Amino acid sequence: MSTKDSLAVLVESILSKNPDQTERALQAVNEGNYPSDDILNALTTGIEKARQMLHEGVFSIPDFLLAIDAYRVGVEFLKTYSSVSNPQPVKQEKSQVVIGVVDGDVHDMGKNIVAAVLEASGYHVHDVGKNTPNEVFLEKLMQTKPDVLALSTMMSTPIDNMAELIRMVKKMFPKTAILVGGAPFDAPLASRIGADGYAENATLVPEETRRILGS
Repeated sequence: MSTKDSLAVLVESILSKNPDQTERALQAVNEGNYPSDDILNALTTGIEKARQMLHEGVFSIPDFLLAIDAYRVGVEFLKTYSSVSNPQPVKQEKSQVVIGVVDGDVHDMGKNIVAAVLEASGYHVHDVGKNTPNEVFLEKLMQTKPDVLALSTMMSTPIDNMAELIRMVKKMFPKTAILVGGAPFDAPLASRIGADGYAENATLVPEETRRILGS
């Protein structure tokens, strides 16, 4: 089986509603010694397809949760994976991320996926949960001194509060870059409220995180 075929099978395994199928796909990938970045891209492509299918009504919530389970199997695999082009297991980098859904929003599926993607990409992730008051974010920033604060909301109503949080973070923790995402956002809105970066979907999060960190 070619590299392209093996990675396509991995993508489809995320949509299979069967994490065991993902295990089998990962075994084939492991035997092929494919680059870890290609594997991560296949996993995130699969979960993004699953999210789109949920949005379109093709997947139910239980279907989507099974896709997340399959995705997490891949994330755990990547944490210890080694390949010819990546001879050492994937390790956490020094860069740290605090992530959470802002006060006023209890939707956390997207945040959970992004947290998993960042972990798979080597970041040390501190997840403060959903519907999180600004004070909790600031306390966590004080404790961890992260490189990135990742903020999420699926609703438009908490955006003013998010903007206020960003203003406080910029004043108190000027070295922390801020990444935002969620249904109400586009790049202009992210810029208007003071964010350093915006990711349209989970697939783009590692690249955008590296960009705002200047690496």
